[in-house]
Amino acid sequence: RPHELLCDYLGPQTNPYTGEQYELLPEHMDELRALAVPVAAPERLWILQQQGDEVLDYRKALDEYRFARLSLECGGNHAFVAFERYPAQIIRFLGL
Repeated sequence: RPHELLCDYLGPQTNPYTGEQYELLPEHMDELRALAVPVAAPERLWILQQQGDEVLDYRKALDEYRFARLSLECGGNHAFVAFERYPAQIIRFLGL
């Protein structure tokens, strides 16, 4: 739900990498909300998250995706520390 995550940043902004100035407007939140897609096949969804994620609240994921496969780890961060442990499992999950 990026429209909820970004609502605190409405107004003038500066891209920290390019220095580009822009304004985040309420219309942008409406556009992000409109992009939401309902989960049609929950058995095909696997959430990998770490409790130390500084961007996404793992408690919201537990609630929002309670019907899906969920791997929640202590610690970590938004980059998902030690992700390299999962590719083989992901490949099996995807049936590739």
